[in-house]
Amino acid sequence: MMKVRMLVLLDILYELTDEEHILNSKALLAELSRRDHVTDRRSVYRDIEALTEYGVDIVTTAKGFYLRNRKFTLAEIMLMISAVQAAPFVTELKTRSLSDKLTGFLSVYQREGLKNASNIHGRKFGNEEVYRTIEMINYGIASGRTVSFLYYKRNIMKNDIVQRRGKRYFVSPYAMVWVQDRYYLVANMNDKPGLSHYRLDRIRDVRIEEAPAKPVSEVSEYKEPFDANGYAAKHLYMFSGETKRIMLRCRMELLNELFDRFGEDIPVKKDGEEHFIARVEAAVGEGFINWVCQYGSMVEVLEPTELRGDVKRRLESALGLYE
Repeated sequence: MMKVRMLVLLDILYELTDEEHILNSKALLAELSRRDHVTDRRSVYRDIEALTEYGVDIVTTAKGFYLRNRKFTLAEIMLMISAVQAAPFVTELKTRSLSDKLTGFLSVYQREGLKNASNIHGRKFGNEEVYRTIEMINYGIASGRTVSFLYYKRNIMKNDIVQRRGKRYFVSPYAMVWVQDRYYLVANMNDKPGLSHYRLDRIRDVRIEEAPAKPVSEVSEYKEPFDANGYAAKHLYMFSGETKRIMLRCRMELLNELFDRFGEDIPVKKDGEEHFIARVEAAVGEGFINWVCQYGSMVEVLEPTELRGDVKRRLESALGLYE
């Protein structure tokens, strides 16, 4: 009974105290009694002493006691809840559930203040299997085994349609990356060269297969361990393509955008007062062309020549729609 009482006391300190809300021994006794654990002050003092010796950061003041350091600070909880609320692949139901679990690390007073501080609304997808998908794929990556799954896309009627007529995808998984508010699996599909990307919110019915996964160096130019962050930085909007060195001439206003996208270690030099030249490495394909075209005249591809021609044709095709 004494051990249970000590745990209940710890719950009270977690829920009802912080630096601005301190409970004295009388208040602690009343709260313990309300939770069916009647005791005396000496027992409360002994329990607090035991919890402190164990490592719980309980502060004793002239006014009473409060819990100081928690597993997460208020700012950390706010950051995590905002990320969960902003993530489209986390469904509404799971967003509420995970947010409730995170706020459980705070006092009731901190939770009240959090209600108005963290309130991001965005579009949410409806695949409730996403937690299981993440866990299963992570296990496949960690154990070095092939995984299989069904893959769905939406049609014009807004219905989820299974791809390949319900035939399972068998892939060697290497990493899960979060890009442009989407969570992707980077993998190699059996019997095909190179790496492919699959949105986790479109994956269902994941199974771990007996067959070992292929080494990433066997199917791509990447070596072990797989550099997921470097890969995501080079594959804009998660489009595939051959990685090449690219020279860009950009307006000075885009300097920070390029640093954010490709890293601050990319070579850059001034080209007059309003432009700079940058050399980057990226997968040359639809994703990169889309990225360049969104900036119009603010970005010019100088090299390679083939890519410059591809961008020119894309812009001419877009212009043709308005002529």
